[in-house]
Amino acid sequence: MNILVILEDAVRPAHMGCYGYPKNTTPNCDRLAREGVRFDNCIAVSTHTFPSVVSITTGQTTATHGLMSPTNYTAWMNEGIWEGHRTPLHLLEDNGFLVDGEQVTRWAPLGFPHDADDLEGYMEQNRDRQWFYFAEPYPTHLPYDPPQRYYDMFVDEDFEPSPETLERLEIVRTRMILHPPDVQSAMEAGREDPIGDGDDAHKRSTAIVEFQPEDAPGIRALYDGEMRVFDDLVGRWIAKLQELEQLDDTLIVIISDHGEELLERGHVGHTSCNLKGTLYDECLRVPLIMRYPKKLPAGKVVTQQISQIDMMPTIFDLLGLELSLPHDGASTLPLIRGETDRFREEAYAETMPAGWQALEGDKRRIWCVRTLGWKLIMNLDPVTDTRSYELYNLLDDPGEQNNVFDQEPAKAAELKNKLQAHMARPD
Repeated sequence: MNILVILEDAVRPAHMGCYGYPKNTTPNCDRLAREGVRFDNCIAVSTHTFPSVVSITTGQTTATHGLMSPTNYTAWMNEGIWEGHRTPLHLLEDNGFLVDGEQVTRWAPLGFPHDADDLEGYMEQNRDRQWFYFAEPYPTHLPYDPPQRYYDMFVDEDFEPSPETLERLEIVRTRMILHPPDVQSAMEAGREDPIGDGDDAHKRSTAIVEFQPEDAPGIRALYDGEMRVFDDLVGRWIAKLQELEQLDDTLIVIISDHGEELLERGHVGHTSCNLKGTLYDECLRVPLIMRYPKKLPAGKVVTQQISQIDMMPTIFDLLGLELSLPHDGASTLPLIRGETDRFREEAYAETMPAGWQALEGDKRRIWCVRTLGWKLIMNLDPVTDTRSYELYNLLDDPGEQNNVFDQEPAKAAELKNKLQAHMARPD
């Protein structure tokens, strides 16, 4: 059994066909969902990349691993705070798996020894070995600049953008950090990025821009075009596995680090790109699809809420291996097999309002606890010791527009207690 985890950045499940999107953005991902398991309510642990990658690969929440900011990252990578630390990837290696991935040495403490960026060549070269490969394609991350034919495929026929909208769409095509004038990115303040400057298509770049509602059709079309670019990659990798006669011997996982805002709150992107980070569902819900026909049923849809931290325990359960390291997640196989309809009720998330681009000294955090029916958000400024709360009834108000914190004191108190207990866990 091989394991191919495809972590595509900033994917909104609502823009995938298998999640009900009417446009044909993801035919190859849709195939994997038809032939495998689709999770309808997978919740990210954060709305920027670094903490989510750590949680996905370790099965730990941010409250457990404590890795959130660039300062944390620098200590993690360069100061040995995880020296001797073992992760699930080390356990896989112990059990005979090659462990590799695309641009993964930036996550080296997780157990990635080197980069192996040519996935198709990697499959060919290691056809007689068991491997775990962590693919990190990037098309759906800002800037959105798909081939023109893909923009034309997805843009509404009646969309007639003004010259001003065309100017803003050009910014979306060419800039990574798009923020309003009342905030500043760490890049603009002169910080050298500890991860680097990005690849040719995604160089660190900034623009101050205030979007207008009339921009939305063009922005959605650009994003949808990039979804199709990503899906083309998935199709190529499926074809290569078929060519090597390894498709049914490979567990394929599609997941994302976080979602993406497309003007729901007036901004585009996610925490580190618009500097107006939130834990609303457009940025918090992510896809999760698993295909492995030898052990997973075709066409299964799991509606119970799960978290990114449950991916790795599920993989280990499929392998018949014990995940004998501290983790907060749980295998979803009992849900998939219909052996139970009960699972952990709560999912937790944390972000900084400006994410990876937070200015030095900015200690603000946003935390939330989410169930299928409710979400409590806490905005925390530890410097001033101020907190504000938002409570949403997700069944009645899925767009999270009506804060009912004052109207639902019992539910607010219940979720506050759970969130506080979660936050009190040792880092």
